[in-house]
Amino acid sequence: MSEQKVKIFKPKDYETEFNPEAYLQFYYSSKALDDGTRLSLFALPMFAYLIQTKVPENLRQSLIDIGAGPTVYSAISFRDVVKRVYLTDYVEKSLTMLDDWLYQRTPFSWERAIHVIARTEGLHLKNDKEVIAVEEKARKLVENGGIFKADVHTENVLILNDQQQHPVDKTYDIAVSVFCLESACSTHDEYKQALKNIISLIRPGGYLILGSVIDDVIYNSGMSLVGDSKLFTLLDLDEEFIVKSMDENGMDLTTMKSYSLNNDGVAFFMIAKNS
Repeated sequence: MSEQKVKIFKPKDYETEFNPEAYLQFYYSSKALDDGTRLSLFALPMFAYLIQTKVPENLRQSLIDIGAGPTVYSAISFRDVVKRVYLTDYVEKSLTMLDDWLYQRTPFSWERAIHVIARTEGLHLKNDKEVIAVEEKARKLVENGGIFKADVHTENVLILNDQQQHPVDKTYDIAVSVFCLESACSTHDEYKQALKNIISLIRPGGYLILGSVIDDVIYNSGMSLVGDSKLFTLLDLDEEFIVKSMDENGMDLTTMKSYSLNNDGVAFFMIAKNS
């Protein structure tokens, strides 16, 4: 009997094949976080703390998350650091889920992730009221910023239409992109161009926070209704290539902080753009 061929989806398939609800359940539900905490829930609060303590308030007003998918942990992590958060993604279904979160229509609970982020910050949230207060702060930042469609393969990244209010910021103090570029790019040249596009959104002296899957070519985006894993390709990256790409695109390597777990296959970087 021949083995069934496993279908692996490519960047072009995200709009039709990616299921944001399945992704959240697989990675950020209470059950998923009981099984193993995501490194992003540690790295982002730590980088948020560093920026809050070293950057004057007037230079940390805005944050844009490129390729947030259906996730809101960047807004939660930076709720006390910036004034405006822009959440962006390419997939319409993910943008709908972000809208549902903003207007409290979503059934997905971020409670467990909020507890993990708070613990990283040294906080112990004692009750539901305190959890809700954290989430409301994050919502307020996204209300101040917005939710936008984005395509890292376009020069301006954001895809704006005349029906929606445009961002009040033209460049941003902080750009966050977690597990996006390796999912969206099929070649290393594509990756370098997409990274350049993201960096162009950052003001001189502003910060890039980049989360990357290292040395892997595939990931599980969540379980289908029949219990099958839905797999997507990843561009095979190593830390040396990522750092070189940042250097070539005007980032100041002397400012770089990185955080990685070798056995986890994930690395996070925070780096300032040359002034």
